[in-house]
Amino acid sequence: MSQHTTQPRCAPRKLGPNAAIVIVLGWFAAPDATAIDCTVATTGVAFGAYDASLATPTDSVGNVTVRCNHVGGGALKASYTAALSAGSSGSFSRRTMRAGKSVLDYNLFSSATRAQVWGNGTSGSTLVGGSLLVNPGKFSVNEIVHPIYGRIPPLQSPEPGNYTDTILITLSF
Repeated sequence: MSQHTTQPRCAPRKLGPNAAIVIVLGWFAAPDATAIDCTVATTGVAFGAYDASLATPTDSVGNVTVRCNHVGGGALKASYTAALSAGSSGSFSRRTMRAGKSVLDYNLFSSATRAQVWGNGTSGSTLVGGSLLVNPGKFSVNEIVHPIYGRIPPLQSPEPGNYTDTILITLSF
């Protein structure tokens, strides 16, 4: 099990705060490190300018990529789960980004329908998981990309600013 942090970021715009979730690059080893080597790479959820007058949410997508390389032995199956922390709000029902004392609500989801909050499997949130079959030889590298669907609810009135939050990503093999 390994953990990494991410810091969402925003910058002021005429339409309102800018928002982005930046997820850091991490690296993880499977239980048998002599046979398989796994890493995780991420791209941020960049919301762009938030327009407080719109009646529609502001959506964006980032991703978590799990990649495993074969380094010895026969074919192996690597199963894993990826958990996201609640961030500064301490709640999966409403994550928050902050700029000083100002707050902007947002959340991260496991699917494009944005119906299931991606969290750690508690408080109604879900974990994202998968498995990779890593073979020796020509097909020695395998990867899976898991999109992170972000949403800022509409009609909030935050002050213009650089809004940030920190999300901890835990990948368990």
